[in-house]
Amino acid sequence: MRIAMIVNSYPPRMGGLESHIQNLAEGLVAQGHRVWVLTISADPGRRVDGGVEVLTGRSHLPIADVISFPAPGARRSISRFLRAHAIDLVSVHTRFFPMSLIGVRAARACAIPVVHTEHGSGFVASPSPLISWCSRLVDVTAGRYVLRHADRVLGVSAQAADFAGRLGGVPARVFHNAITPPLVRGEVVDRPGRLVFVGRIVEGKGWDDFLHAVAALRARGHEVDGEVLGAGPCLEDARALRASLGLDGAVDLRGRVSADEVRRSLAGATLVNPTVLSEGFQTTLLEALAEQGRVVTYVVPGAELLRDAGAPIVICPEKTRESLVESLEGMLAVPGEPAPAELIDEWTWPVRSREYARIAEEVVAERRSAR
Repeated sequence: MRIAMIVNSYPPRMGGLESHIQNLAEGLVAQGHRVWVLTISADPGRRVDGGVEVLTGRSHLPIADVISFPAPGARRSISRFLRAHAIDLVSVHTRFFPMSLIGVRAARACAIPVVHTEHGSGFVASPSPLISWCSRLVDVTAGRYVLRHADRVLGVSAQAADFAGRLGGVPARVFHNAITPPLVRGEVVDRPGRLVFVGRIVEGKGWDDFLHAVAALRARGHEVDGEVLGAGPCLEDARALRASLGLDGAVDLRGRVSADEVRRSLAGATLVNPTVLSEGFQTTLLEALAEQGRVVTYVVPGAELLRDAGAPIVICPEKTRESLVESLEGMLAVPGEPAPAELIDEWTWPVRSREYARIAEEVVAERRSAR
């Protein structure tokens, strides 16, 4: 197949969404499909990366380092590209991004089927009433249009699929997130007292609860230390909080690191995941398990599913610092065995990209038979 992924962001910008799209694109190329990524950035250009042809247009009007917009006329130029390259399928991701809306409209103009993958499990959570109101307005207009005009809607977790189905009033099926295979097979050093936070340093992601929890555990006599992996607008606030809690020698704030560095930090350690945002399916849960670590988390999509499958995951009864500390104490007392290798294998990209290819082939065949 000839597949065009029309997305707002792609590596080198890194995050859960970007990692999902990159791994999916490269997995499809590995199967023999041809994949183009049409995206936008402050640094436009063309390149081939992992066999994927990446075409980057210039972005405009960035909002909070989350959303930006393509140049005027993007829909028409993308439609011309789709026709010129005889694209069989368009893939878009997350309902509220401008490139998702443009991708769906361009595909419809060319009578090309669209598969939309939803990565969020609810309306955007924000402490700002204005941001919450504006994001919900986008969801019930542009987001709903994307969901209703896609030929197939997928969600990276059961919660994401349910949210997409309710918002768009359309059927949505689960297409779980995945990870690359483990870095190391075999034994790793078990270090449950090494606590790791992974994520953007933004409000709601939980870096502050993480630091408070480390301080509380040390005050109770537990020999724990930790590291924070990620960058963001609240990084200076995190440094100030670390200092005020007396954790300068106990917690490393490492900023943004490579994906391999994240995996090495998680090996044998404990991922602490106190997010209160509307997460889709965080691959860091899987990465911690793949590297023979364990997870202590607030309630998030996928955590219960993995725990019930036998993974060492502790889910806090409440989304509070007190509940987080108590759950960590319970985990430190009984760390649990590493997740079985066969469980992790089912959550890797070689498996998931083959699943996506089957879905894409079904959608393309249905469109052709309807002509």
